[in-house]
Amino acid sequence: MSLENIIAKSIKENNNPIGFDVFMNQALYHQEFGYYRSNKTIFGHKGDFITSPEVSDLFGFCLARQCKQVLDGGDILEFGAGSGILAAQTLFELGRLKSLPKKYFIIELSAKLRFTQKETIKKILPELLDRVEWLTELPKEFKGVVIANEVLDALPVKRFKKESNSFKEEKVTFYKNNFCWIDVDADDQLIDNLTRLEKKLLTPFPESYYSEININLKVWLNSIQSIIKKGVILLIDYGYSMSDYYHNEKSDGNLLCHYRHYVHNDPFFYPGLQDITTCVNFTAVAEYAEEIGMNISGYTNQTYFLFGCGLENLVPEMNLLDSKSQTKVSQELRTLT
Repeated sequence: MSLENIIAKSIKENNNPIGFDVFMNQALYHQEFGYYRSNKTIFGHKGDFITSPEVSDLFGFCLARQCKQVLDGGDILEFGAGSGILAAQTLFELGRLKSLPKKYFIIELSAKLRFTQKETIKKILPELLDRVEWLTELPKEFKGVVIANEVLDALPVKRFKKESNSFKEEKVTFYKNNFCWIDVDADDQLIDNLTRLEKKLLTPFPESYYSEININLKVWLNSIQSIIKKGVILLIDYGYSMSDYYHNEKSDGNLLCHYRHYVHNDPFFYPGLQDITTCVNFTAVAEYAEEIGMNISGYTNQTYFLFGCGLENLVPEMNLLDSKSQTKVSQELRTLT
């Protein structure tokens, strides 16, 4: 049975459409057929997209320097470590800086990705493999640095529509052998979230405005905050401030999908075989974090973050003697910044 059949069967048996957050959760995280649980190659040139650690080791080296400022004998906890390359880069540079963490924890639900991560680290840093520990849930308590690189954009979201001064929820139904959108009246919880959101904007949502909202973001942040005795959370992702995220001209939302490096906005294309993502509303992240007692230490773009972590000093240290290596690093730098 395919994931498409499983989701369609659920819709038919309940005789009700499902929220897009439910569809997205199934498409990405279904135990057997979800995108991040499958045996599919996801990352890199042979996969569907490339993340910054795959672009250049310099990304992880810079991140390691930020971690060094925080660690103070603590550990590192990385959410969804992808191919494992960021963990390897970070551990390599921290070893060079004589600031290795006691443990490098990786929370990973996919058996295939756990295997890939282990093989990556074993190949690059076999001597440090025993410092890495894989988890399927959060530890009871934690001290150190939490890293979430391109994690927030994969948290399931609800999709909504502003119509005739009221809010509709865009749900998912199955009709004539295809998934499709259907508008239903938003429930009280969604209306409350959207009403409070709209009051924070400079102008109300225009007529026929579509977008997304992550109403479980606060729950996700709270789950991490509840285990941290002392530490810093580094969230790295594609996103905007609230005013840009919900700009009137962005009337079709921020939904994107990736399949073999082809970017589009149809989440119903090959469920379970493509990535589904939405940009992050970083203002909401900051507001929720402050609500639950966290302190916001900084917010910047990737270029300034990398230079702030000493990117310009790392390149000369690489001792690039031949022009081919210099050209390669130059291209990597352009991509990263």
